[in-house]
Amino acid sequence: MNIRYHPDFPSDINRQTAVYGGISPRLGQRFREEVDQAMAAIIAEPAGAGHFVNTGSKIVREVRRRNLSSFPFFILYGLAPDWLVFGSLIPSTSDPVKWLERFPA
Repeated sequence: MNIRYHPDFPSDINRQTAVYGGISPRLGQRFREEVDQAMAAIIAEPAGAGHFVNTGSKIVREVRRRNLSSFPFFILYGLAPDWLVFGSLIPSTSDPVKWLERFPA
């Protein structure tokens, strides 16, 4: 499987890690570790690691979300038979539909 990353995905992670790191270096480290663990779970089992995205009018089966367990964020990722793309790290209060533009058609 080919793994891709949206060009803004690393800056999403770095920005939020810095926010938590500004509160406490250990908190920033915990946040980053949880993001890394979620990404590893997605890579290990992409089809079973997240929930389908529901736009309200339809379910987008090619795009899924993986919630972080200790922080109010989720990873939005796309899945096809031959590729996996990490699209964004999003606050849980954000609407995932507005982030769908980060995924190839």
